[in-house]
Amino acid sequence: MSQQSDESDEDEKQSTTDGDEDPVVRQYDIYITPEIEQKLLLLQYPNRHREQPYTAANNARPLEVRMKPDAGLVEVDVPLNIHANYDREKGIRWGEAMRKSNMEKDGGAYGLAAGFGIGSTTRRTARVSVNNEDFGSREASQEALLANFDDANNKGRVLNKQTLGGQLNPNEGWTPNYFIGAFRGNELHLSRLDHIAQLRPQFPHIDALTDQEKSSARAQRENVNQTRLNEPRAVQMTVKSADGDDLDMGETSKLLRAAQEEKWQRLKYLDEDSNESWAAYHQKLFLEDTQDAPRLTSNMTNAEYLNAISAPRTKVSHGGKKEEVIKEEVVGEVNHDSDVIEV
Repeated sequence: MSQQSDESDEDEKQSTTDGDEDPVVRQYDIYITPEIEQKLLLLQYPNRHREQPYTAANNARPLEVRMKPDAGLVEVDVPLNIHANYDREKGIRWGEAMRKSNMEKDGGAYGLAAGFGIGSTTRRTARVSVNNEDFGSREASQEALLANFDDANNKGRVLNKQTLGGQLNPNEGWTPNYFIGAFRGNELHLSRLDHIAQLRPQFPHIDALTDQEKSSARAQRENVNQTRLNEPRAVQMTVKSADGDDLDMGETSKLLRAAQEEKWQRLKYLDEDSNESWAAYHQKLFLEDTQDAPRLTSNMTNAEYLNAISAPRTKVSHGGKKEEVIKEEVVGEVNHDSDVIEV
């Protein structure tokens, strides 16, 4: 008798579950954490598979993270595996270009972070000695570097890292608010993000090589006609609009110059599995006192909320006149007493 009763109850539960097209799987108490002093950023990597994260466990721990807060730029250097699927000849060629560029520009930048080259940049033409080796007098040959590839890599002559860069999304009054969630038991704690950035591969090594080729060609022209090239020239940036009118690019030039002049702020990177990262996770992303947390209340009914988020709808009467349809009629009947929408 007991066995038959248990089977009957089980069948009833199964039929109830099957009949519910949208069952409630689990419920969570939601808390919003207070704002923290540090900036909370979400860095996304659209070109990287989620199963290959940039972590120490995956042998891809980022080497450096840097930001230009005013310009809203962020860059991350990640290591390259130079011993698998790697063109050593091009790696040395680009590595040498980056090494020379870093010496000439004092570790400068390329692309948007450098204002796309708007204005002049400070260059060092004097001979520079690094690690007691005079690079200004002569350069090692490509063959010698290839023959001692590991040694060349240790001396910074091989392109062994990739730069990922992007822009921080604007945090204005009209922009949406994004949150990240952290679970603890039956609690979901939401923390507001300050910025989101999608980081994609940058190509500073290509820019460095092109820049040096242009500098070499410019030096040859200066030897031919030094006086003419030293004459000051005014440059006005313009761009053609779709209708052919000239648009002044003065404001854009100012923004690019500001991005060029702002110094990088280098940040300390902590791997996700480090003790410091786990400590920050528990301290910053959870609300400690959940018992006395204020409850969120809404000052809108369901009908008012639907009216606020819905687009206006119109209908055409028999006379051809357009009339706005009351949104409650479109959504369904609204029970104002219980604030439950009955469709």
